[in-house]
Amino acid sequence: MAAFITGEVVQVEGEEHPYKVVFKHGDAIIAEWLVESIEDGQAEMLEAIRGLVDDDDDDNDDDDDDEKDDKD
Repeated sequence: MAAFITGEVVQVEGEEHPYKVVFKHGDAIIAEWLVESIEDGQAEMLEAIRGLVDDDDDDNDDDDDDEKDDKD
């Protein structure tokens, strides 16, 4: 069974900020960063995911441009 990618905001101690965003693939941490609050962490998680979708859309737009160039 394939592992899911999960994300959460967790409380940390002894760091510069009191929380961190953690993305995992199964048990492996694939990305993490410190944040000021749970709300900030949740907002940054959404921004990161939306950025991935926007980047993918940009890649697809570039592909469409290439196809138009090929037809000329």
